[in-house]
Amino acid sequence: MRERGAPRMRERGSMSLEMVLVTPIFIAFLLFLAGAGRMVDAKSQVDGAARDAARAASIARSAASAQSLAADTAAAGMRGTVWCSGGPSVQTDVSGWAPGGRVGVTVTCDVDLGDLAFIGLPGSKRLRGHAIAPIDTFTDRGTDTPGEAP
Repeated sequence: MRERGAPRMRERGSMSLEMVLVTPIFIAFLLFLAGAGRMVDAKSQVDGAARDAARAASIARSAASAQSLAADTAAAGMRGTVWCSGGPSVQTDVSGWAPGGRVGVTVTCDVDLGDLAFIGLPGSKRLRGHAIAPIDTFTDRGTDTPGEAP
């Protein structure tokens, strides 16, 4: 005759074995989510810096001051970000500089993911943000000397 407790004897320790197997997978998943969150946040900040830099460049009085304003605004937008190794690189396209034209800004930043490399993420990822802003048709342009900030 079988005892009531006999079938349970075979399952003893199975819960701890399941936890030992599942815990590393769960931790790796959480670390992957942390890396993905960092990438989404970084992309948002790079895009925002490009947008702000393009807007600042579009209200400049000359193409030279537009480039200077774009670089300063992008650097200010990325200030305080420890993940952007080497600071942001800013390229301003003023080829369409004229009343009613446009100015484009590209901000490039390398995101440091070295602390999450052991779960399969690359050591760093290059992100680019690009924005274009229109230049006002009715604002006087080109009245300052080259290199002079407004």
